[in-house]
Amino acid sequence: MKFLRFSIVCLFWLVVMPGPAQAQRPSRLEQLNAQRVAFITEKLQLTPEEAQVFWPVYNEYRQERNKLELKKINLLKDYAANRNTLTDKEIEKIADQYVQIEKEETDLLLQYHEKIKKVLPIKKVMMLYRVERQFQAFLLKQLRDQRIRNNRPGIR
Repeated sequence: MKFLRFSIVCLFWLVVMPGPAQAQRPSRLEQLNAQRVAFITEKLQLTPEEAQVFWPVYNEYRQERNKLELKKINLLKDYAANRNTLTDKEIEKIADQYVQIEKEETDLLLQYHEKIKKVLPIKKVMMLYRVERQFQAFLLKQLRDQRIRNNRPGIR
């Protein structure tokens, strides 16, 4: 178990630490994913066996969820760009699409909840939901701290 944690921490620092050349540096998304893996693995105290079956399922879930998030972002961007020229009917259609995507996210969570229950003990499943929220809070704190360090107004 200690070896697994040590390996994750090493992987995290390898990904986060700047490399000798810009081309070798991982993207921000890769850094974020490495942070997520390290954070969740540590907090859930996954055994090597649990990690081996959990991460493929969880990564598949995140990939599907990200697709839905992107759909929502694009929908909101389109609305923002055209809101002054849209009719009420068009706005209603966009609002209905937004709610439909939210429903798809809920359906996806229900589907993967069942899959994750098959690979993790229920206590760790419930802890996963809590840890995901903690990770979001961790990222928001990093963003706030970075903006404060850079003397930029923003989230406080």
